[in-house]
Order: sequence, then C-alpha cells, then structure tokens
Amino acid sequence: MVGFDPERTVPLPHYVYGACGASAAFISRFFTQPIDVCKIRFQLQIEPIKRGEVASKYQGLNQAVRLIVKEEGAGALWKGLLAAQSLSLVYGLVQFASFEKLNKALWTLNLTDNPKNPLFYFLCGSLSGVAATVAAHPLDVVRTRFVSQGRQKVYESIFQSFGMISRQEGFRGFYRGIVPAVIQIVPYNGASFAFYSKFQEIFRSYSGKKSSESDAVESLTCGFLAGAFAKTLIYPLDVMKKRLQVQGFEAGRKGFGKYVSVDSFRHCITEIWRLEGLGGFFKGYSPSLLKAAFATGLNFYCYEQFLRACTNHYSRQL
Repeated sequence: MVGFDPERTVPLPHYVYGACGASAAFISRFFTQPIDVCKIRFQLQIEPIKRGEVASKYQGLNQAVRLIVKEEGAGALWKGLLAAQSLSLVYGLVQFASFEKLNKALWTLNLTDNPKNPLFYFLCGSLSGVAATVAAHPLDVVRTRFVSQGRQKVYESIFQSFGMISRQEGFRGFYRGIVPAVIQIVPYNGASFAFYSKFQEIFRSYSGKKSSESDAVESLTCGFLAGAFAKTLIYPLDVMKKRLQVQGFEAGRKGFGKYVSVDSFRHCITEIWRLEGLGGFFKGYSPSLLKAAFATGLNFYCYEQFLRACTNHYSRQL
C-alpha cells in the first residue's frame, strides 16, 4: 500500500499519510534505538574498532553494549530517545506525506502508467527525503549529541539543549552536517523506496500473489532488504554527518578517546582519510546495517498496517 494506487477506492485525507508515517517511525525507532546508540558511538570514535585494541574504548558490538550498560546503566541504550522520537515523528510525517503527494502527482500528470515504477519511487523518495531531512535536522543534531555524551553530561534535557545550541552556536549549530545529510538522503531515501518496490515485484513474482495488499512477511522481508541495500550505498556520508554534528561539543566527548576538530565537509573527508584511512568511512557499519534493515522493514510494515486500518475506518463512513 506504499505509494499511489489508482485502484484504491477509498479516498483518504492527505494528513492521514503523514500521521501513519509518523506513527510507523515512532515504533521502529523505539525498537532500534539501542543499535543506533552503538552505531553513533562507533562512528564518532577515531581509534580503530578492533578487538584487543588497547587504545579503543569500543572494540565491537557485544563489548560496546556491555561497556555502555556497565558505565552508564541499561537506560543508556535508549539515551536521547526523546530527541530521537521527536526526530522520527517529524521525519516520518514529512517523508510519507510528501512521498504520497509526489507519487500521485506523477501519475496524475501522465508521466507514468505505473505509479509503482522503481524509477519513480526513487525520484519521489529522494525529494521526500530532502524535505524530511531539512525539517528534522535540528532534532538530529540534538539526538546525536545526547547519544554521544557520557556520564559527564552537557545536556540534561531537549529544551536545555536547544537553548544552549542557540546561545553558543546560533542558527548554524542546528544545521551542522546538513550538507552530507542531504547528499546522503537523496540516494538513501530514493533507493529505500525503489528497492522496496523492486523487491515487492520479485517477491510477488515468486509467490504468485495478485492482491495489492501486502502481508507481514512481504513488508518485513522487502523492507529489510531495501534498508540493507540502501544503507550500504551511502554509509560513508552518514559517518561524516555524525562527525560534523558533534563539532563544538568537545566537552560532551570527554572520555571517549581522541577528538578531531573539522570545519567543513571537505575538511572532514581529508581528516578521516589522514587519521583512519578508508576504514574510517565505515566505522560502525555492522550495527548500522542491522539498524537500517530492521528499521526500514518495521517502518514499511507499520506504515502499511496503519494505512490499512485508516482505510477500513474511512470505508465504513462512505
């Protein structure tokens, strides 16, 4: 049910798509937050993520989870959850509402006979991703900083963090890392929707399914694969985005190893290459791949379930 379906007989108010997207993002975020916390810690660590590396605070996923729980308590695995959930709500709302609007517009303009064409899904997904990223980026900056700080806290609440960033860094502080964020979201979001459409096509060709309705196995499987493939394409940009988002936040990074100051997207690339080599651009890839796959699968599945419930509700009113 993702995307415009000309055979859909029950018209839905446009805000319903945004509400379903926000609700789906909220649920997937809650279940994948612990993986995201580990991923961000890995991405920000300059030292190698390698078992037995004495200078490295985090040496692997299992070790990182145990260390975080030991030093900060189990609740630290959901650190920054309020900011993360706020980010997810805004992002999910804008993403799905704009995607559905764009997808319908392309079909209405007779630009395609198949509104589920992966190429058009890529285009609509890319544009909706840019809109959602720009709308939600300040919350992404705050979320990253909450997750990256240890026991010595700089930020105590989401409202305090917004006030501190505003006073100390100005408007620019809320959009640190926006360049790699936008550059990465175009292929990532576009590929997520395009792969989802393509994998659904493949899934249905093997299962022989004709109905436009997606079941749980189809949504979760196709979403899982779509998230994994899309994340692999853009991962280095995600690392650079995170490094730029914690600039000006050195106090919160004490005790996490070396801190490297960078002042631009280009400078970030050169410093990662100089200090860490090619592997630096793939720090935290394993947990990130898991998180992207599970989050995308859950996101599409929950979105379709919420949309189906809303469709049934509005059909009873006709």
